Amino acid sequence: MRVYYAHCLSLYGTKQEQRDVETLEALGFEVLNPNARIHKDAYSKFGMHYFENLVLRCDAIAFRALPDGRIPAGVSEEIKAGLKLIIELPNNITGRSISVDETREYLRDCGYR
Repeated sequence: MRVYYAHCLSLYGTKQEQRDVETLEALGFEVLNPNARIHKDAYSKFGMHYFENLVLRCDAIAFRALPDGRIPAGVSEEIKAGLKLIIELPNNITGRSISVDETREYLRDCGYR
């Protein structure tokens, strides 16, 4: 299976990008990374539309949100283009996690319990 790895430009060439690619490969995916040099000229010519077309050629899309949980504009467009199988790579799990009691209260407030 082929996965498109959507992530912010600020992660290009970083250790986090390398770890994310290794994680996806360990899960058995062939990773299509928009940071690869082969995409630079096409992006310059066609813009985000180029990457949206790449997303459509994949079986899944994995993305990494910003540290505060927000999703950058380009990543958001890539996600929208590939609403098939979406994998969010962990980000600030400790800060976003809630306790068992908080989960129960949330579910009650939403009408699920």
